[in-house]
Amino acid sequence: MIEKVSKRDGRFVPFDSERISNAIYKAASAVGGTDRNIAAALSIKVCRKLTDRYGVYGSVSVEEIQDEVEKVLIESGHAKTAKAYILYRSQRAQMRDIKEAFEGLESIVEEYLGGSDWRVSE
Repeated sequence: MIEKVSKRDGRFVPFDSERISNAIYKAASAVGGTDRNIAAALSIKVCRKLTDRYGVYGSVSVEEIQDEVEKVLIESGHAKTAKAYILYRSQRAQMRDIKEAFEGLESIVEEYLGGSDWRVSE
């Protein structure tokens, strides 16, 4: 089993296969699925493929895990669940982009209001 996951912010956290199972179940629930056992079985497939690719003591990024989840869902005949998962993933990426844009804007406003921005003295 993979040991570590590389988060988007650069941190490493312990690998938790239950998170994969939960994500698959939530995507399945969004399209009417109700069987946690199927989500767990698909999660096991994902974990096996990741272990085959990255080794037992390796690390893997969040993106690589998500890519593998998509592949397993599609290959296993769960296209509707895969679509829900892909859409959710896309929405989360958009939310991260918006958050980053606002964080940048917030620092500009703080600099301006604090008088440290060159435009204040012009």
